[in-house]
Amino acid sequence: MKEADRVADLSGLSICVLGGDRREAELISGLIDSGARVSCFGTPTDGLRSEAAVAPSARDACSGANAVILPLSGTDSSGNVKITSKPVSITRELLAAADPAAIVLSGVVRPCLAADCAALGVRLVDTGEDDELAILNSIPSAEGAILMAMQATPFTIHNSNCLVLGPGRTGLTLARMLQALGAHVWGAARKAPGRARLFEMGIAPVDFADLAHCLPQMDIVFNTVPSLVLDRSLVYLLKRTAVIIDLASAPGGVDFIAAAERGIHAELAPGLPGKVAPLTAGRILARVIPRIIEDEFGKCERKVRSLDEEHRPGR
Repeated sequence: MKEADRVADLSGLSICVLGGDRREAELISGLIDSGARVSCFGTPTDGLRSEAAVAPSARDACSGANAVILPLSGTDSSGNVKITSKPVSITRELLAAADPAAIVLSGVVRPCLAADCAALGVRLVDTGEDDELAILNSIPSAEGAILMAMQATPFTIHNSNCLVLGPGRTGLTLARMLQALGAHVWGAARKAPGRARLFEMGIAPVDFADLAHCLPQMDIVFNTVPSLVLDRSLVYLLKRTAVIIDLASAPGGVDFIAAAERGIHAELAPGLPGKVAPLTAGRILARVIPRIIEDEFGKCERKVRSLDEEHRPGR
């Protein structure tokens, strides 16, 4: 990141990074710059700083750690880390090797991970809910989505009719970029405040209940909603030449079977930041994750001080 932000102070903390890709190499660099001791397992060693300790096992990496960091994609339903250079399974026994007051950070929180952390009394932080991280990641996500659309269409984005489903952090960034390229942009939102924001941006607002009226004229549809919003009946309203880019987490928000039957090009494309701009995406992690860790331990210290004051003699 170009702007000079205050560097988090993680001095004295031992941090474990499990799994990941090129982004985690940048994250580890940011953690080291913040003063933390870092051990890792399942993280690619290419580009890894020499100060980082590459552990022989996930348990060794976790041993005594104050914080355990998983990739933004988290684990599958069985607890296996999705993005990793070596198999890593997050179990209760593995997490128990960390410091009893440790925190666990994951971009996707599966029930198995939540249950294990709750059983151990470990604080679980859903980094996917952090606004700063989500907004910054929306930039490479939007660029990647537009790249995919360009590759899939024989026409320009300029002067094309584009619909963005969901006015969230990624949806708004994407709509703004499409506008800048000269597209005619519609945005679909369920709630009036979301449609008001789209109107303020100069984007044609659409209620999800009224999608049937605008879909027939769309050239490209971008979805950011992680639930089924383009069902069979709506997909069949699109032109056969239309393109659908779905940025939501699997299984996405599109009936892909109906799209294939209709002959419509439809792609599910979650996790674009790490695919199209891993260096930038890694620098975003290096900027935000140390701040999240610092904030979490700051909360704990403030709580301890508050409890001490409550039990101070004379109170």
